[in-house]
Amino acid sequence: MINKLAEITLRSQVAKDNLALPKYFLSWDKIEKIALVISKDETINKSALDKFITDSQKYVEVFFIELNSKEPSFGDWKCFTKKDKSILSLPKKPITNDLLNKKFDLVINASNNFPLFASAITSAIKAPVKCGQTNGFNEVQLIIQKTVPFNLINYLNDVVKYLKMIKT
Repeated sequence: MINKLAEITLRSQVAKDNLALPKYFLSWDKIEKIALVISKDETINKSALDKFITDSQKYVEVFFIELNSKEPSFGDWKCFTKKDKSILSLPKKPITNDLLNKKFDLVINASNNFPLFASAITSAIKAPVKCGQTNGFNEVQLIIQKTVPFNLINYLNDVVKYLKMIKT
């Protein structure tokens, strides 16, 4: 019951966020600021991800979802812990209000866990291009499916490859 209520609430919020934001595709060369939404799982390799970020030569802000943790795992990433989720397992209002003030060129939702929370974060961040593994709540325009077994760096390389193919 609570999960259905959370889904309805999220769909309403995504619809509201979609109305307020123009969408258009940018090629990789024109993207300067990236928001990367990931979740805590066994495949996270921070040093490999930091290398990918450095090699991209873009400004990348990482939003790390670890809703089962009491304390943030990393100081250089924006970590969302148990205290940041509502009873519906969605971000609390101060979190979404803070995200609404951020502007990016691209949002990549590469979260494997916490789909409601990750979709809410993806929807709240203002960006003309949003990419994800699924589009369950209509929050992304570009869907790039993950490979099995999932590897975050391979997925991000696939996203970059497809964005380089886009000519604007």
